Amino acid sequence: MAKELLKGLEIVFLVHFIMGLILGIIFLFIPETYCNLVGVTMTDHGILRLIGAASLALGGSSFLAYRSKDWEKAKLLVQMDLIWLVSAIVGLVWWLIESGIFYTSIAGWWVFGMFIAFLTAFVYYYILQEK
Repeated sequence: MAKELLKGLEIVFLVHFIMGLILGIIFLFIPETYCNLVGVTMTDHGILRLIGAASLALGGSSFLAYRSKDWEKAKLLVQMDLIWLVSAIVGLVWWLIESGIFYTSIAGWWVFGMFIAFLTAFVYYYILQEK
């Protein structure tokens, strides 16, 4: 018998889907507007478009995992998200320090906080689901 997803993990998947959809659309289609809004100067928005595509893919995968209701089907997605989130957090902090906006980028710290929240939630529910 398939092991069902915990209700809390289902909620995390839904929130992850919604955030992935919002950020994916913003970064993929209007990165210039986003940069102007948050005061980040970038001459090449290609990297933001790639992040947007990744956000849509990961968010969409969370929706599929939510709909499956099956831990064994969702487990690989959670593992992939854990790898993505750890590496994204390292890269984000590195960028904030290297670019000199470590103390001034509210948008960067907002994304950092969101990544930490998702990392914490996915680790927590991964451990619970594996018991």
